[in-house]
Amino acid sequence: MSTEKHIPQVLVAGAGIAGLAAAGAIRELGWDVSVVEQRPDFDGTGTGLFVPANGVRALAALGVLDGIARGGRRIDQLRVRGAAGAGRSAVAMACLDRVWPAVGPSIAIHRSLMQEALLEAALVPVRMGVRLTGIAADGTTVQVRFDDGGAARYDLVVGADGAGSAVRGLLWPGAAAGSAGESWWRGVVTCPPGLDDWTLTLCQAGNLVTIPLGADLVYWGAGVSRQAPFRDELPGRAARVRDRFADATGVAADVLDQVTDDAAVQFSPAETAWVQNPVAGHVVLIGDAWHATTPSMAQGAAMAAEDALVLAQELGRDPRRGAIGDALRRFAARRLSRVRHVQDTTAMRNQLAALPLEQRLGVVPHWEEINVASFAPLVSEP
Repeated sequence: MSTEKHIPQVLVAGAGIAGLAAAGAIRELGWDVSVVEQRPDFDGTGTGLFVPANGVRALAALGVLDGIARGGRRIDQLRVRGAAGAGRSAVAMACLDRVWPAVGPSIAIHRSLMQEALLEAALVPVRMGVRLTGIAADGTTVQVRFDDGGAARYDLVVGADGAGSAVRGLLWPGAAAGSAGESWWRGVVTCPPGLDDWTLTLCQAGNLVTIPLGADLVYWGAGVSRQAPFRDELPGRAARVRDRFADATGVAADVLDQVTDDAAVQFSPAETAWVQNPVAGHVVLIGDAWHATTPSMAQGAAMAAEDALVLAQELGRDPRRGAIGDALRRFAARRLSRVRHVQDTTAMRNQLAALPLEQRLGVVPHWEEINVASFAPLVSEP
């Protein structure tokens, strides 16, 4: 009888932050990990990321922070200000040392640099342009079919394929992603002098976020609150963004003045996704595939990193193939209240973001208080 030790075979669907972080962490356990990604290539997406301190802490625990910190910029304050005519009282600061006491720094980074750092650290093969078309879980293994005609059997499948997750669609067909009631334009331009903080400018049409990324770049996002999603065609898109947020002043206006290339402006309605139990046999959802929400708390990357960390910790407690099911259940139990808090608090903050301008300005004096309360449950270790 063979005594050769079985090495668990793992498939990670999705090569974004959650997928690459999880793939690298599970590979560190000595398991055999492969990744498939439905995008045809890593396209160097021209947007940025703000990673709050809890996410930076998780990335450090995963051993991938050095590469990310080199390409990013530390952010120390969250600033909110009114647009033209709002007056001096419509300015407030939230010091991140008070929002995240003793947790560590928060970092802003270009999304493509984050992707590169995670890909370099993961050390796993990634098959691009491949989508899952079928999953059959029998309780101990998972049979997977791909759209290129291939099929394989795995001990574990990790669904990290975003809000429009194919994995969630196949095993949780009643949990399709839905509209979050917000739509966002995004891009990266040269950072103007004087823009040092994460800054939210409250405008008549919506909210404009500007975040310095380092390397003389700034990530900007302009959001509007509408219940029904809508389309914004590419021709003329840059001019329409400038027109919508024309009441922005100061460095925010300096940022918008550079938004002139339609092709460099991304637009998408925000989506939400949620399942109460992210485990089905030896299949588990993580990141936006499990709990997508709007960017109000900027917790997308942070929750993805925490999910990857906790999943690897639970799998590593008992690396036997037969213990995978118990590990996934422990993972879900550890993560549920935390990701539920982000969902619920984001919904509250979305309601504030959708208020008429005068009412949003009335919230400004409570800015730091709101942020301390929003993130307090995330200060502890995941």
